[in-house]
Amino acid sequence: MMGRMFRDTLQPMAMGPLRIEWPVFLAPMAGYTDGSFRSLCLEQGCGAVVTEMTSSQGLIRSRRRTMRVLERWGGEHPIGAQLYGSDPGAMAEAADLVAGLGAFDFLDVNAGCPMPKIRNRGDGAGLMRNPARMAEIVRAVVAAADGRLPVTVKTRIGWCPDTVNVMETTAGVEEAGAAAIFLHGRVARLRHSGEVDWALIAAVKAARRVPVIGNGGFKSAEDMFRVVRETGIDGVMVGRGALGNPWLFRDARDLAAGRQPSQPTVDEVRTAIHEQLRRGIELMKRREPKELKLGAELTACLVMRPHLVRYLRGFRRFGELARTLEERVDATSLLERVEGVLASGRKSEAPRIA
Repeated sequence: MMGRMFRDTLQPMAMGPLRIEWPVFLAPMAGYTDGSFRSLCLEQGCGAVVTEMTSSQGLIRSRRRTMRVLERWGGEHPIGAQLYGSDPGAMAEAADLVAGLGAFDFLDVNAGCPMPKIRNRGDGAGLMRNPARMAEIVRAVVAAADGRLPVTVKTRIGWCPDTVNVMETTAGVEEAGAAAIFLHGRVARLRHSGEVDWALIAAVKAARRVPVIGNGGFKSAEDMFRVVRETGIDGVMVGRGALGNPWLFRDARDLAAGRQPSQPTVDEVRTAIHEQLRRGIELMKRREPKELKLGAELTACLVMRPHLVRYLRGFRRFGELARTLEERVDATSLLERVEGVLASGRKSEAPRIA
C-alpha cells in the first residue's frame, strides 16, 4: 500500500513536446552542478538535470570560459541549458546558439538567482522587479528556439517580503510561451533562509496551465512526496539537499518502488568521491593549457573542495581535512586525506574501516 501511494504521487509530465518520465530534477547551482556531479545524480535516479547558469553575453561573445559551463559528461539526458541575462536580444541570440548545438533537451531562463552581483544588475532574480521584461525575454527565447527546444523558467515567489508578485510573473511567462515553471518558494532577498511558502506555490499551480515544479528545502525523499501530495505540483527540483548526497535521488526511486531508503555505505561515499573527482579531472583536461594556471588535476581538486565538505561533514575526522582544504594538493594526496576521514567512521556509529 505504501509503495503504491508513493509510486502514484509522481507521474510523468510534459514540457511542451519533451516528456519527463520521472519529474525529480537536480537544480542548477553555480560552482556545484558541473557534468561530474550531474552525471552521478542521473546515475542515482535523478529524472533530469540543468547546467549551471550560463551568461548569455558570454555565449554570444564566444568566451571560452562561458562555453565551458555547457560541457557535459558523457550522454547526460534529459538535460536543460540554463541562460541568464536581462537583454532580450542577447538572450535570444544565446538561445539560438544553444539550440543549434543539438546537445540539450530544453532551455531554462534564470529569473531567480539571488546572488547580489547577479540580481543587482537586473539579471536572475532582478527580473522579478520587471515582470514585463521577464515575459519579453521568455518570448524572445521561445521565438529563437523556434520549436527546437522547449523553454522553461526558474524563478522565485518575489523580490522581497513586501514584493511577492509571483502570480503576475508566472502569468506573464506562461503567456509568453514557457513550457514549465520551476518555482523556488522563498523571496530573493532571503536567498536560502526562512520557510518555503508551499501554500503560495500550490496557488500558483492551481492558476497556471503549464507544469509547475516546486523547489526549496527538500532534505529527504519523504519531503518530496509529501509536498507533491499537499500542493498538487507536477514535480520537484532538489538543490542543496543533494550536495554530498546524490543518493537522495535513489531514495525517491526506492520509496516509489516500495523499498525503504538506506543510508549510503562508506564504500559508496568513497566511490562517489573518487568517481566525481576522476570525471572532474577529465573535464578539465578538455581545456587548453592556457585556460588553467594550475593544470587540470590541481584545478579539479580545488573545484572538488566544497563537495568534500558536504560528503564528509558527518565523519569523525572531518575537521582535520577541513583545516587543510585550502592547500593545493594533487589527487593522490587529496584522496589519501579523504581515506583517513572515511576510516574514522560516521559520528553516529562506531569507528570502522569499510
